[in-house]
Amino acid sequence: MSIRDRQRNKGNRKSKRVILVSYEGNNKTERNYFDSFKGIEKDYTIKVVFGNETDPVHLVNQTIKKKNDLGLDLETDDRAFCIFDTDIDPRKNIQIKEAIEIAHKNNIRIITSSPCFEIWFLLHYEYTTATMNNDDVIKRLKTHYFNYSKNCNIYPFIVDKTKEAYKNAKKLEKYQKDNNRIIQSVEANPHSDVYIIIEEIT
Repeated sequence: MSIRDRQRNKGNRKSKRVILVSYEGNNKTERNYFDSFKGIEKDYTIKVVFGNETDPVHLVNQTIKKKNDLGLDLETDDRAFCIFDTDIDPRKNIQIKEAIEIAHKNNIRIITSSPCFEIWFLLHYEYTTATMNNDDVIKRLKTHYFNYSKNCNIYPFIVDKTKEAYKNAKKLEKYQKDNNRIIQSVEANPHSDVYIIIEEIT
């Protein structure tokens, strides 16, 4: 019996499936958001990869290590996600492409937001195709939620708008594809794949 099987069958009880999530560095914005899903009675447990990595490739490698340490089976019920921003520098496309290739070989899903994670929050309030930098996104977000600041927990104020954000994100993805922009690239600005995780945890 494998370590994973022993862990799953300890006490003759089947453990919940694991959803592993990794973020860039010590970014509390994403952590606060996903931590808010913990404690909800679901069939999963959210585990976080703690570290200081900000480079997409290193972040994926860090996730692979954690996945192996936990003995996760990503081909069946467990899931692993790497979340990072595309930012606006086209040179980051090289890092993103390499990270995607490594992640794919290890059944890890890459989740990007362009230019930053806050675009996912903004999509709870409105649909927009305007190209923006990080400051632009936050400024626009503040027109809806004045008290927003980096690392605050906005979840309680947007949770009832999650379905709207999901719909807007899917619509925005179609818009970018229709305009021949590669999703998960700097050029697909704005966009957010966070809805993919939401499909798993809601």
